[in-house]
Amino acid sequence: MSWSWTLVRTACSSSEASRIRVTPAVLERLEREARRAAPRECCGFLAGRRGLIEVVYPLRNAAARPTVEYFADVRDVLEAFRTMRARGEELLGIYHSHPASAAYPSATDVERAYYPEAVYFIISLQPTLDLRAYRIISGKVEAVTIEVVEGA
Repeated sequence: MSWSWTLVRTACSSSEASRIRVTPAVLERLEREARRAAPRECCGFLAGRRGLIEVVYPLRNAAARPTVEYFADVRDVLEAFRTMRARGEELLGIYHSHPASAAYPSATDVERAYYPEAVYFIISLQPTLDLRAYRIISGKVEAVTIEVVEGA
């Protein structure tokens, strides 16, 4: 895996709300999903328990312009929520890729941030592999530190 660990493993001294915990396996899966989908944007849900993301739910990108936007297939969304409920998991994050742009929310990303309780992960493939996370609430974007939890 070729993540920029300096960015991902940043120590967090701020509030619990400005960080999210994730397993290394999830990071590896996000990279695979982004590379597999390119030049289209990939998208999906991130789930877990007690604030730790352990499960990736890839969703089909049904957007009209999938190389520059994402819109998760409604059937996939419903199936993912059913599975999460059956497993006792909660939605903790939503991910998508930016195959040719920076890992920062676009105006469309902000406009379509329908789940304020979730952390939004963006995987950029250009110019190098980069992963960033954000809370997007009422149009306001706030960076979130990704804490990698080994051995979880």
